Amino acid sequence: MIIGTGIDIVNIERINGLMERWGDRFLERVYTEREISRCQRMSRPPECFAIRFAAKEAFLKAIGSGLRNGIQWTDIEVENDPMGKPLLSLHRRAREVLQTHRIEKTFLTLSHDRPFAVAHVLLERKDDESSDR
Repeated sequence: MIIGTGIDIVNIERINGLMERWGDRFLERVYTEREISRCQRMSRPPECFAIRFAAKEAFLKAIGSGLRNGIQWTDIEVENDPMGKPLLSLHRRAREVLQTHRIEKTFLTLSHDRPFAVAHVLLERKDDESSDR
């Protein structure tokens, strides 16, 4: 059963501006070490960071509480499987929220076309056999 969906669109130049203005302070507040390392190796780091920012925002919208409940930006990490498919890796408080809501699967779709990056997150919970339908 789908229990949450979220979508976010980010202007890549906005993220680039934040990176130029705040540098490592911005990156370390929002991204994990692995995300920073991966994006800095890319030919266009701002696109990589922007799409991850959109994914984090989309996840926060899907759970419906935003950054409340103690979730930090770095609790939400975007990774890729060996074929390049994007995946959400959730840590600390974000993982606890999933467990509390019995969310078993997260689905993530990413796309970008300058000047925008977009992400969509879908959250799924297995139907409870004992619930009324």
